[in-house]
Amino acid sequence: MVVEGEEKLKHQLARCGLPSEAIGALFNRYTIVRYPKGSRLLAAASSADAVFAVMSGMVKVYCSGWEGQRVLIGLAGPGDLAGYANFGAPAGGKLPLYEAEALTVASVALFARHDLLRVLRGLEAGTLLAMTEMINSLWSAMVHRYAHYLVMPLRERLNDVFAELARRYGKRSGQGILLLPELGQEALAEMIGGSRPMVSKLLAEMAAEGAIAREGRRYILLQPPQAPSEADGTSAVRPITSARRVGIGG
Repeated sequence: MVVEGEEKLKHQLARCGLPSEAIGALFNRYTIVRYPKGSRLLAAASSADAVFAVMSGMVKVYCSGWEGQRVLIGLAGPGDLAGYANFGAPAGGKLPLYEAEALTVASVALFARHDLLRVLRGLEAGTLLAMTEMINSLWSAMVHRYAHYLVMPLRERLNDVFAELARRYGKRSGQGILLLPELGQEALAEMIGGSRPMVSKLLAEMAAEGAIAREGRRYILLQPPQAPSEADGTSAVRPITSARRVGIGG
């Protein structure tokens, strides 16, 4: 599984315009750390001097919120970056904006920030410009999704979350698409910015309509909603804003 994550990450870096020599240099200097289910990878008090990439398993990524609250903004799987938001911050112990916890047993590659900067300094100006444009597109797409979720009803948010999970972590079964992550109602509530009772009500409605079913602790999409387009350039972490904290109901 670690090999799968490494190959996916190399492919993503190549799509961003990073030359194969630079990718090889990065992968010659990283450390694999294994985390038990439920353990923290990133915490609010940790340093932002490293970038995490998931090699196997799944990781929940949180954004620090108001008054110590956290917002679950998405899942990171093999080949996804999990701790990257403060990559451009100057050294000196600046704290990360994100936290991460292992949803399953997970293996994570730890890339030191100074190694990443050393590789980037060796790139040609044209390559750096292309990477800058790609990064700008990624963050622009994330901002667009924040705005989109502000006006989206909770049922549509839940449909969108299920569609994304089906696209990235779905497996075809006899009934439909089995969602591999085991996500409880509390986690789904965090992802759509709703309450657990509201999610319970929405799930009951979807089950009554024949849209979803259960297989143990996993959900099956019987009538999968249309998956978000990959053309927007986002793949690792989907920012989902919380309606509860901005006063917009669903």
